[in-house]
Amino acid sequence: MLTLLISILGIILTIFLIVGIHEFGHFIVARLMGIKVLRFSLGFGKALFKWQDKKGTEFVLAAIPLGGYVKMLDETEDKVPVNELHLAFNRQPLYKKIAVVIAGPLTNFIFAFVLYWLLFVIGFTTFTPIIGKVIPHSIAAQAGLKPQDEILSLNNKTTNDWNAVVFRLMSYLGEEAQVKMTTQALHSHSPQEHTLDLTTWKMNDLKPDPLGSLGIEPYQPDIPLIIGMLQPNSPASKSGLQINDVILSIDHQRINNWEQLITLITTHPAETLMFTIKRKAKTISIPVTTGYKRSGLFQKQGFIGIAPQFKLPPELLRKVQYSPLNALKPAKQQVVDFISLNFTLLGKMLTGKISLQGLGGPITIFESAGTALNNGILPFISFLAFFSIAIGVINIIPIPGLDGGHVLIYFIECIIQRPLSLHLQTLLFRLGIIFLLVLVTQAIVNDMMRLF
Repeated sequence: MLTLLISILGIILTIFLIVGIHEFGHFIVARLMGIKVLRFSLGFGKALFKWQDKKGTEFVLAAIPLGGYVKMLDETEDKVPVNELHLAFNRQPLYKKIAVVIAGPLTNFIFAFVLYWLLFVIGFTTFTPIIGKVIPHSIAAQAGLKPQDEILSLNNKTTNDWNAVVFRLMSYLGEEAQVKMTTQALHSHSPQEHTLDLTTWKMNDLKPDPLGSLGIEPYQPDIPLIIGMLQPNSPASKSGLQINDVILSIDHQRINNWEQLITLITTHPAETLMFTIKRKAKTISIPVTTGYKRSGLFQKQGFIGIAPQFKLPPELLRKVQYSPLNALKPAKQQVVDFISLNFTLLGKMLTGKISLQGLGGPITIFESAGTALNNGILPFISFLAFFSIAIGVINIIPIPGLDGGHVLIYFIECIIQRPLSLHLQTLLFRLGIIFLLVLVTQAIVNDMMRLF
């Protein structure tokens, strides 16, 4: 129940922070440009809370937290008093209109930069990209990759952790490319180069796994099946299991590693499982009734509240931390890289190089936000930064109904030296909304298919 509540809190915080930052960008630049703002709303529908400032702007917190908007004085929407015509948005020169519209996505990018800078200053630990297993006859195997190899770079771009490896690989999705991978065997000082032939690279579009689809499994050290911690008041603590118990089997099925153990427990929520354990040279069978938690997708996941007696080897971990000044460069690069990746993937989706089944809808966003917040404040900050970039990129696309669509219309009007007719603008807006609804519908369908 607590996990679900944290997930709900995560998505609410995500929407209000990201949408709030986006709309604040429109609002503050409109104010700076001398344009009157009538309303700044977070959410849609019935107002839960509202107040008005000295400049006549109404600030609203609405009941449906699925977005927000900034309403400016505009003759195309309402009648404007003569003494306020100079404050109307439609009366502004082109550069002011573009500045106000672009301010939303730009503020999202700035917010992401600040969050990444904060992460690099606080510091975090990542996993060294060491290969654990190479699937026979896979693309990785054909390239000559071997277990215990550390991945140093892809096409001469450094990969300090697994996130960087996945990020670099995703940029080649949908291409028949030859990618140079540089690796180095553990305890060796001689890098080796391999060529990944991505001609036949295919992934599950609904549940993409870049590493697995190439035949790469990250290295995971063997974790002894020894109970090192019992969560208080958990199913395990109430069952009779004890610290230092060695788990041999569950329901007469031999357990070979900790991952297998967790998978078995997770897939059997609210069930009684017979644990066979070794305790001080004695073999004992203990029935354990699993509890369950709700995932971000509201699915039951079993748990019993145990942890292993184990510490990760230091060579598998990398501490990343910079001084406030030195953190500026990697934070900027992170934003630039993710903006580029988002545009690349969107372009490939729109041109048919990759499937629209890769789109994530509201359920995916809910699960991602909830998982990030449940994992701690640093993962949640990282998620917020990534999601802020995604929202900024989506809004800057030149589709009528989005910020980029408005900019496109302004440029067309500048070229033809006259405003587009209201009829044509309405038609373009409706076509843009239809296109966006198709994408949103596809994303929701994808979410539903991921549930089953």
